[in-house]
Amino acid sequence: MSGQLEGELGAMAFSEIYTFGPTFRAENSNTARHLAEFWMIEPEMAFYDIEDNMNLAEAYIKFLIKAALERNADDLKFLDERLKDEEKSLPQDKRSELGLIEKLEFVLNNEFERITYTEAIDILRNSTPYKKKKFQYDVQWGIDLQSEHERYLVEKHFKKPVIVTGYPAAIKAFYMRMNDGCEPGKETVAAMDILAPGIGEIVGGSQREERYDKLVARMEAMGVPTHEMEWFLDTRRFGGCPHSGFGLGFERMVQFVSGMTNIRDVIPFARTPKNCEF
Repeated sequence: MSGQLEGELGAMAFSEIYTFGPTFRAENSNTARHLAEFWMIEPEMAFYDIEDNMNLAEAYIKFLIKAALERNADDLKFLDERLKDEEKSLPQDKRSELGLIEKLEFVLNNEFERITYTEAIDILRNSTPYKKKKFQYDVQWGIDLQSEHERYLVEKHFKKPVIVTGYPAAIKAFYMRMNDGCEPGKETVAAMDILAPGIGEIVGGSQREERYDKLVARMEAMGVPTHEMEWFLDTRRFGGCPHSGFGLGFERMVQFVSGMTNIRDVIPFARTPKNCEF
């Protein structure tokens, strides 16, 4: 649950906007990377296609890392030493290959790898962990990539941040733009996820479906009641345009830059599943 749909209306009026606010997760994800309530920065831009969207998201992540390295060098040195001390108790194969500052500089100075979902599935199915049945979850075209799959792509195969595009339409939201020219049964959407070392997905976004007929058909196919979304459909009826946006998880970004291993340590009052003390 986020403010994205309302953000689309803002982009239609002001060209480039962003929202920053709490986001709520419905599923019971009780891990070191998930919160039941987290904060998300959500830019939305008119006249951006999926390529523009990826370029902006990559540039934004690099801008944040550059600012932290320049303005908080002493803090990052302290966190770098803390991470090294923490990892001394881990087996060698579980330790980070790069120190915290080395990792941030590496991300800042290298282009993110860009692959399609189909290419990601091929890489995973040809990987040693898959062939040796080391993955907990199966790998088939059409699945939603699990954390273990994302981390293999980023940390083992490419060893750098990865942007995955062209996800199956069946596992993505109704508002994402359908890609043209797909074979029947393998329809994809103009979606993109940015996967980062250590934490997996850090950004999720898409080009939005601006074509009224296709949007309505998709909503009906997915059981989204169009009569409750007339205000949203009006942006397509009365002069919409191609547009895109993404969401950056604020706590995950802080976790990535600080090197903390548990997301609950980067927010003052962590709201997690079955925990409502505050």
